[in-house]
Amino acid sequence: MIESNSPFSLKAGIQLKIPSQAAWDLFTQPNQTNCNHAIQSFDSDFGFLTGSTQNITFQSLRGPFTAKFEVIESIPGQLLVLEGHFRHCLTKHTEQWQIHFSSIGVAQTEVTISFVLSGAFASRIWNEKKLIVNNILNLWLESLRLQSERF
Repeated sequence: MIESNSPFSLKAGIQLKIPSQAAWDLFTQPNQTNCNHAIQSFDSDFGFLTGSTQNITFQSLRGPFTAKFEVIESIPGQLLVLEGHFRHCLTKHTEQWQIHFSSIGVAQTEVTISFVLSGAFASRIWNEKKLIVNNILNLWLESLRLQSERF
């Protein structure tokens, strides 16, 4: 995993009044586009199993943001790590999304999403990327909260 103390990282979290496995199920459901305001389209080859690929088009203030991710680590009800790569100035950059599900009590879960950007020119693209990712994080967590209230 990429260092989480990187200067090019964002982290956001929310507390839900549902068990961690239920939060995981909401997060990994196949019909994400119907209930998740952060995602415009979603395509996966083997769901959220380690090694599978995800093609996700996120909604952002600047319009659609499409990314291809590989599931690096998947522990149902606890952790999901997605990693994607892109090129800037002919150099490979990595973006990693870590989603932690932590049980607080019997029927409460804290969901934390972390984003880390790394690469030779990360500082050059960070200001633009930060705005896009911050918007996606907020939409994603708000969608989870709204879904959990219907649970």
